[in-house]
Amino acid sequence: MFAGMAFANIVLFRAILGQKAGRGAWIGAALGVAGVAVMSAAELARTEMDPRAVLGLCLALVGVVSAAVGNLFAWRGQQAGAPVGAATAWAMAYGAGALTLYVLVSGTPWRVELTAAYLGSLLYLSLLGSGVAFVIYFGLARRLGYTIASYVGALTPPVAMLVSVAFEGARFGAAAFAGLALVFGGQMLLIRSNSG
Repeated sequence: MFAGMAFANIVLFRAILGQKAGRGAWIGAALGVAGVAVMSAAELARTEMDPRAVLGLCLALVGVVSAAVGNLFAWRGQQAGAPVGAATAWAMAYGAGALTLYVLVSGTPWRVELTAAYLGSLLYLSLLGSGVAFVIYFGLARRLGYTIASYVGALTPPVAMLVSVAFEGARFGAAAFAGLALVFGGQMLLIRSNSG
């Protein structure tokens, strides 16, 4: 679902800000979605589309649209001259505040496991997986554009596939490599569209 993030950015930036993307950007974003779909086709075919799966897909779509709206706010912060680090810190503070409010309203219990594995993963995800990653993402978005930066959603499955090949000895068929070619082709079109 998040492979469609670049596409969502193109649509929202056009609808809200009037920014026009070239044909190459539209095709590149569509190739990213198609490539990930081709890579995932066999797994998707085995999935039962019960009500919980449909709800999950709907929530993922809401997540993609929410992230694209977040990119609009980030763009506005960029136009206002807000530094990347400060803007990211405030955005994360708003998110943490909203999550805290949800937990309080819903009555969800707070749980912290005092184990090295839990605390280590919490520190990794909060510092590197969120703080550092978002500063890098928004820095890249400011330099190359939000559509190109958001294409990471389409690049993540191919990278995971290559990691699986390297470290787990996984083997993939022709469909996976066709999807990989589509994703990388889409990336090249986006880059060329941005520089043209």
